[in-house]
Amino acid sequence: MAAIAGTFTATGQSASFAPAVDPRGTNGGAFNVTLSGTFVGTVKLQRSFDNGTTWHDITAAGTAIAAFTTAVSEVWVEPEAGVIFRLNCTAYTSGTVTYRLGA
Repeated sequence: MAAIAGTFTATGQSASFAPAVDPRGTNGGAFNVTLSGTFVGTVKLQRSFDNGTTWHDITAAGTAIAAFTTAVSEVWVEPEAGVIFRLNCTAYTSGTVTYRLGA
């Protein structure tokens, strides 16, 4: 799927993004998550296993690990086909968050 990009100037969600998963398992569905700009807010990376009906925060051992409050550029890997991702701006005070999800 093509990369998605946009901005947040309030709370809300991005469109969804489906990373391409290599059927040989060598690429593992790697994709980039980039947030830039000067902002005060929180943006969470979330994933869905049911085509967007239910969204889950990314966690490790039950603790949110993809809740960003500053500019970041990360690489994430999703080995399972059919999983989609989005960004969710859950708190917003000021500024502009520019985002991109893509491979």
